[in-house]
Amino acid sequence: MTMTGVSHRDHRELGDVPWLRGYDHGMALASAQGKPVLLLFQEVPGCSTCVHFGQDVLTHPLMVELITDRFVPVAIFNNHPGADAKILRLYGERSWNNPVMRFLRPDGAELLPRLADRYDPLGLHEKLSAVLQMLDGDVPPYFRLLGRDLLIESGLTENAVYMTPCFWSGETSLAQHPAVITTDAGWVDGEEAVQVQFDPKTVTRADLNAYARVEGFAPAAPGGFSVDREPQFYLRKNIVRHLPLTAAQRTQINLALPYRRSIPELLSPSQAAWLANPLLQRVSNAETYREDIRHSWPARRAQLGSARKAD
Repeated sequence: MTMTGVSHRDHRELGDVPWLRGYDHGMALASAQGKPVLLLFQEVPGCSTCVHFGQDVLTHPLMVELITDRFVPVAIFNNHPGADAKILRLYGERSWNNPVMRFLRPDGAELLPRLADRYDPLGLHEKLSAVLQMLDGDVPPYFRLLGRDLLIESGLTENAVYMTPCFWSGETSLAQHPAVITTDAGWVDGEEAVQVQFDPKTVTRADLNAYARVEGFAPAAPGGFSVDREPQFYLRKNIVRHLPLTAAQRTQINLALPYRRSIPELLSPSQAAWLANPLLQRVSNAETYREDIRHSWPARRAQLGSARKAD
């Protein structure tokens, strides 16, 4: 049995992950490749919760790439008879159930407690990161950054605006604070300013304001901020502007460039391969980095191909 490559075009409940449909084959493949198994118990066809899990959680390009690259994904249809029902009984899962995920060693032993009764991207991200941390401590930087993007998408961040003498340097200075996730250069009443999204669980607004003042920036009153035509100044001068990127990625890349830090380590395998492709500038535009990655990614994938071949 090979990767099925099923997506929302076939079963919306499965998202865009190329799931295997054979448990034994998946375990054998995991053993041969030295990878953990991501075992999805999913109702297909399923209820609205199942469909939303497939479309909201299993379609983000970087989530899909991490799963495909670092796990062996196996899907069990929990409302089907035969081989699926056998695996359902093996793990004590219920038929006609909402999505459940298990994280296994190649011998079937569980690495972490199953993911159940939580159907948001951040929940799966936390589990996948914990598995990788447990196995070898190697959570790719691009996936760590995705977790910060998901904080924003989940409404768990706050924004702040700071008046700056120069918003280009303001972006790079503010981006160095560990609680700052994104920066955007812009204007408030005709004056240069930087807007940030930050994690309030890791810094108070008062402490972030104090950090900004030390850097020479003054907190601005809420409202009235408009993004400049060329945010992420350093990124815009680099070929990486042609890549699909998340907001957290583009902020960290914009910080890395003037300090001559490595860019590929902030990218996923596909993004790094596309960056090295001489056709990138021909098929992409200079504003790609600002577009929603869920929309721009499929176009780049179609034009430049995938960095990973199916097993």
